Amino acid sequence: MTNWKLISIGLIIVVVALAAVAGYFASIKPKTVVVTTPTPTTNKTIVIFYFNPAPANFWYNLVTQGVQAAVQQLRSMGYNVVYEEFDATTVSQQISELEQAEALHPNIIVIGTVTDAVQGELLKLKQEGVIVILVDRDVPNKAARNLYLGTNNTLAAEIELESFLSYLRQQHVPTPWKFVIVTGLPGVETLYLRTVGFEDVLQPLVQNGTAQILTVVQANQDDQAQAYATISSIVPKYGTSVTAYLDSNLLTAIANVEALRADGISVGFGPGKVPVLGFDAQLPEWLALISNGTVLMSIQQTPFVMGYWAVWAGYYIYTGQLNLPANATINTPTYIVVSCNATYSMILDHIAPPPTYLLLLAQQLTPQNPALQAPPYYAYDCQSNSGLVPPPPALYSPWPVPAGSDQSFVATGFH
Repeated sequence: MTNWKLISIGLIIVVVALAAVAGYFASIKPKTVVVTTPTPTTNKTIVIFYFNPAPANFWYNLVTQGVQAAVQQLRSMGYNVVYEEFDATTVSQQISELEQAEALHPNIIVIGTVTDAVQGELLKLKQEGVIVILVDRDVPNKAARNLYLGTNNTLAAEIELESFLSYLRQQHVPTPWKFVIVTGLPGVETLYLRTVGFEDVLQPLVQNGTAQILTVVQANQDDQAQAYATISSIVPKYGTSVTAYLDSNLLTAIANVEALRADGISVGFGPGKVPVLGFDAQLPEWLALISNGTVLMSIQQTPFVMGYWAVWAGYYIYTGQLNLPANATINTPTYIVVSCNATYSMILDHIAPPPTYLLLLAQQLTPQNPALQAPPYYAYDCQSNSGLVPPPPALYSPWPVPAGSDQSFVATGFH
């Protein structure tokens, strides 16, 4: 089994090396900012529990690293942080762990839920005064948590596909455009929502004859070999007539590339080639495919930010600096990843916007508007003329951004 923790550590080393070569880290302050705002509480002990639903998963390792970074910063501020991690991969295990938490009564819990079935235990904890912060996966009963921090999966899929359609228009690709959507197995809400995003964008085009959805394929998002077998069964049917495959998961996207190649079809953009669009940008294998142009684009979530902001959100609520409305939701940043910013995306995996950014966003939430989308801080619009990456608004970033890197990045600041 691949040791994702070692891979994550390796990526950090790569990131540091890249930054040194680019020559821009010399002027950068620490990646995260220690907030020294006085707090109204005199209690310097905070008990924080973190519930990890996928301890062996490379993606959740980044969530964990974000949580740990925030805990360390609170300790550096003089807080006695009692911190415990709970790893449960089944519903029964996680419910049991939450029952333990009820007896121990922490101040804050940060949790990635295994399934919605644990929301009853979350509600009990919240009713007992525990601050409940959900990351990555929300639950139907919003009363069971104080805040949800995670990707708006429908919107992220829409942004990715709209960018690709803009690119098709600029390249004068003839219509009707033909798409195969590759989603996950039933019961995985995040993948379902991404598929909804793809379909929401395409439906108007289907109705006016500009696009066609050839088929929607359900592939195993957790087993690359099974996903490969499923996708391989439909690739010969459509050949090179497909304008693009739209994958809602990283592992199925890699399997998609392999299945096309096995059938003798080149992957990419151009005559005789078939593009693959994916989701996420963490695995080195996937980033290499994007960097060399084999995969046209993907969308990057920010798991490190989810974990990091979750702890700080709990801290702000606990210390009385933040009073959130019911159903409070902050959708964390996402980034469009293409060949010229694929290497930089590794840096983004380990950078979180300062806690004060979170506080400013959270203070905008109201009972009438309890949800908002965080902007993609520190992104690179390295292909502004291609239409793949939307141009940024004219906002200022307090973070230095690298210019003139080895992949001709263009610094665009805070967007």
